[in-house]
Amino acid sequence: METIGLIAAMTQESNALLRLIKGWKRISFGQFRGVRFQTKNFDCVLIITGWGRKRAGDATRVLLAEASPQGLISFGIAGAVNSDLQIGDIVVSSKSYLLENGIPGRSQSLSSLTETALNAIGNVLHAKKANLFKGTAITTHGAQVMLQQTEDLPYPVLEMETAGIVQAAADSGVPLVSIRSISDNPQAPIPIDLEAAMDENDNLRIDRLIMMTLRNPKIIFQSGQMMKNTRIATEHAALAVTAVLGEHSPIVNK
Repeated sequence: METIGLIAAMTQESNALLRLIKGWKRISFGQFRGVRFQTKNFDCVLIITGWGRKRAGDATRVLLAEASPQGLISFGIAGAVNSDLQIGDIVVSSKSYLLENGIPGRSQSLSSLTETALNAIGNVLHAKKANLFKGTAITTHGAQVMLQQTEDLPYPVLEMETAGIVQAAADSGVPLVSIRSISDNPQAPIPIDLEAAMDENDNLRIDRLIMMTLRNPKIIFQSGQMMKNTRIATEHAALAVTAVLGEHSPIVNK
């Protein structure tokens, strides 16, 4: 049976998937937590990386070394750069960029899904009144502002891991698919400056969060809506992944 490696940054993302899966068991990959389960088509190994490009890259290398998957699916939440994506929409990216000083750097290609797999995602999203887009993954260190115009980048989304994952996958020659669900957009932005709230190692600093909240108490009320949007996004990402896992050979190996 073919092995698929699944990569999520947060337990909220992985737990949303596990609620849809039966018979899973927890495992560990050194310092990283993981889960193993089987579908009718695949032996699936999920690793939870934590925030940030470096952690994601390190975890992916451990997953590749210990589980030897034939394909990788990175999934979770992301922020929409533009107003054309709504909360809960899914973006399957064809390219990954690292955002440096507000400008996307060199692009790295990602693998794609078969039309059958894309249609399967579209079908599950239709019931949720959400849509599927082919877009662009832009990895940040928490920055939510792009200084460069993005007209030439289809449906750009901001996240914090893909650039690290794609490098690890490329080094091993394993195809990587990115599936992200929109948790925030210009109409419903994250109420805090993530980059200012984190240290250089992508750790969220509680003391900085407290200071931000004291300076702007509206964050408390805005956080309630953010949590609701995040729940919707994680559920939709999980539905998309299960739809893909239900298909035979869903990843196009470039």
